[in-house]
Amino acid sequence: MSRELSVIIVSYNVSPFLKLCLYSVQEAIKTLDAEVFIVDNASDDNSVEMVTKAFPGFNVIDNKTNKGFSTANNQAIEKATGRIILLLNPDTIIPEDTFTKLISFYDNHPDAAGVGVKMIDGSGNYLPESKRSLPSARDFIFRFSGMIKIFPESKVISRYVMGHLSPDKTWEIPVLAGAFLAFPRKVLERTEPLDEAFFMYGEDIDFSYRLSQIGKNYYYPGIKIIHFKGESTVKDENYIERFYGAMLIFTKKHFFPKYNRFQKLLMTAFINSIKNILKKTVRNASNPGKLEEENVKPVSFYVGSERGVGELKKVVKADKIKTVRSFDDIKTDVDEPALKTNIFIEQGAVPVMETIDFMEKNSNRYRYSFLSPDGDFYLYSMDSKATGKVVHLQRDY
Repeated sequence: MSRELSVIIVSYNVSPFLKLCLYSVQEAIKTLDAEVFIVDNASDDNSVEMVTKAFPGFNVIDNKTNKGFSTANNQAIEKATGRIILLLNPDTIIPEDTFTKLISFYDNHPDAAGVGVKMIDGSGNYLPESKRSLPSARDFIFRFSGMIKIFPESKVISRYVMGHLSPDKTWEIPVLAGAFLAFPRKVLERTEPLDEAFFMYGEDIDFSYRLSQIGKNYYYPGIKIIHFKGESTVKDENYIERFYGAMLIFTKKHFFPKYNRFQKLLMTAFINSIKNILKKTVRNASNPGKLEEENVKPVSFYVGSERGVGELKKVVKADKIKTVRSFDDIKTDVDEPALKTNIFIEQGAVPVMETIDFMEKNSNRYRYSFLSPDGDFYLYSMDSKATGKVVHLQRDY
């Protein structure tokens, strides 16, 4: 029997982030006929045990080897019965009305093939990869040189992330982000699911391109989510090898049929050169992929109930933690980034959309830490290029 929605999450060694994600998914499907699949790619943490105990109504596919992102997603896609299928990253937190808005968007846009959304990182910054164009050789140069950061709204230089288009308006776009990629199940009658030649990275570009041949891909900022990034993969040499290897697979698949022999050789050499330079850069970096602990903050705010504050105070080195019921009650004069105030957010105590709105308005001003609803840990992730910090709490209740 078909359902309204199938949510598919592929996970690898991110149990705390996955837990927060699934709590938010659980809230978002309450009024819907939906199913949830978690495909675990041989994690060596407690991911499978955690999902089985905390979310018994969800479907778990427990792979004994790491099958890669595309293959793992396809395992669940084959079983999915939803009219709409959503591929969702485990390092995301979504608002309670995400899925009702998504279904409504498809109902009002019968031409929609793929749908992506507005994403912010763990510090409240808009993530430019929320909307993208098909990559070109020129885009590689602008991205590699850092010019995109210098001219973020240029139609030419920031074409790949479509920086000239407002992130607060709906647009038809070529490429969707794999962190939140929705599509109608019926498109699988006209195209294959994810290409398993892509182990990780590039599969979203390839699938988006094929979706655009069937209908329209939309960037829809009416839905906003938190995407911590950097949690499943450390940005090391292996990451660079896989990422630029995926770019070469995509280029060979879609562009080489139009290229002459010289163009093929030139593009191959160009992508490999960038890959090798970046690998050398990472190799010489002092401490890649780790988020350093910041200086102790004198004051912290706890947005939520009194339940978890006692244990939190035993772990957090702060002069005091002030409990507030809403973000409106947070008053501070701290403006300097080096003096960021901790804000602990109890998931479920306030709507996720209120959290996102506050983070957007106060991006980079505070350090946002998210407390699990059962109070067993909190986490934060302030750098999209590094893994976040997870702090486990010992409870007496």
